[in-house]
Amino acid sequence: MSRGRIRAAIKFIFWAVATVLVFSYCIRFYRSGTMVDWYYYKAKADGFAVNTKAFSDATPDHPAVLTVGTFSSLDGLKATAVKKGDRLPTGTTGVIDLKTVGEGERVRLEGSELTVLVPWQFKEAKGFKYKDSFTHKNIATNPMSGVWNLVMVGLIGLCLGYLAEGFTDFIGLKFQKIDHTVGH
Repeated sequence: MSRGRIRAAIKFIFWAVATVLVFSYCIRFYRSGTMVDWYYYKAKADGFAVNTKAFSDATPDHPAVLTVGTFSSLDGLKATAVKKGDRLPTGTTGVIDLKTVGEGERVRLEGSELTVLVPWQFKEAKGFKYKDSFTHKNIATNPMSGVWNLVMVGLIGLCLGYLAEGFTDFIGLKFQKIDHTVGH
C-alpha cells in the first residue's frame, strides 16, 4: 500500500469517526428531550402552561377539565400557573394567557380547575383564514438554540464533506476541475 493510500485511509477513518460522533451527539440531544425543552423554554405572558395534546378534542358540550397545580411535568389534563419569563415545565406545548381566561369564552377558571371549551377555532385576519389554537402560543424559545442548530448543521456539513473527500481519495477517484471561464 502506497504512502498516499495510507494517508487517504487515515483521513477517511478519521472523518467517518467524527461524522458518527457528531450525528450520535445530535440524535442523543434530540432524544433526551433537551431540544424540545429549548423550544418550549419560557412563558411570554402570564397564564397557564398546558399540554395542548391532552385536550385537542374538547368541545363546549364535552369540555376538558384541567387540574391546576404545581407540576414539573404536564402529562394529561394538568395546568400550571406561570408568570412572564418563568421556565416552563416539561411537556408544555402552549400557554393560555390570563386575558383569554378572563374572557371566559374559550377557557374558564373555576377554583382549581381550568375548563377548556374551545381548544381551537378558525379566525380571519387580513383576508386570510387560519386555525387559532393554544399550541405554541405565548412561548419564548431559548436564544442559544438557534446558535446551537447553526453550529451543528455546519459541523455535520463539514464532516460529511471531508468524509466524501476521504472516501474518493481512498478509492483513488480523482475529479478534474472544469474551467468555467468564458471566451477561450
